[in-house]
Amino acid sequence: MLQNDFVRKGYDDEVIGRLIKGGASSRVLIMAAHPDDEAIGAGALLKYLSNAAFLHVTDGAARNMRAAAARGFQTREAYANARRGELMRALNHMRSAPVELMEFGIADLEASYSLVLTSLQTLDAIKRLKPAAVFIHPYEGGHPDHDAAAFSARAAIELMQREGGKPPILIEFTSYHSLGGKGMATSRFLPGATPEVEVSLTEEERAFKLEMFNCYATQRNALKQFEAGVEKFRRAPLYDFTRPAHPGKLFHQNFDWGLPGNKWCVLARKAISRLGLQKGPRMGPVS
Repeated sequence: MLQNDFVRKGYDDEVIGRLIKGGASSRVLIMAAHPDDEAIGAGALLKYLSNAAFLHVTDGAARNMRAAAARGFQTREAYANARRGELMRALNHMRSAPVELMEFGIADLEASYSLVLTSLQTLDAIKRLKPAAVFIHPYEGGHPDHDAAAFSARAAIELMQREGGKPPILIEFTSYHSLGGKGMATSRFLPGATPEVEVSLTEEERAFKLEMFNCYATQRNALKQFEAGVEKFRRAPLYDFTRPAHPGKLFHQNFDWGLPGNKWCVLARKAISRLGLQKGPRMGPVS
């Protein structure tokens, strides 16, 4: 099983190891930008969890209707409902039903314009659920909604600390980012200061993850690009969200996703100021 196939790379992180190997008893919050991101980043881990809540920042359907129309849907709402149904079918494979399913209901590609709201909503969810850990996307410039989720989770942690609360640890799962030019790197992190924990999946776990992938019929072609034999985790590093995730062209800048140039960083800077975190080094400087 996954618990017995835990491979540490670089260091011995007892907290992540305990959560992975003892996941059935630890309350965790899986926070993802879209339905299917949780399966991509932590599908095999989900096999063992029985005390997990799920939070999706968006409903996975963009207002521009390009993805919806390409899949035969007449309205954005119909596409969003289909993705919600796929999520439910995927999570039905888990050991037990999720403690709670939450969705902020933001349209795909629009989370970056609601950073203050999503940060406060994430804070409320963490306070209520009291998870030991929040699993979240890294800040990598792959998809703006992924970056918005990463921002919201970190901002919620900062706000909770300032209120004197004891926040959960943030653990990242892999998503995707630029591989130079227009290429896409999947199932691995951008290099960072935080060591990684790599889990090599057994055949049973790989089959479980692929079963979850198969539930997402509308995302079939996209999911073919993701590795199903390994999952990687790491403690979330301290990002400067006011700067691009990495030098050079970000992956999302290859597409008309409503965030030209470095607009994402401008939105992050404004959100940090509105949240009163401009002096918080973990959020990055505002100047």
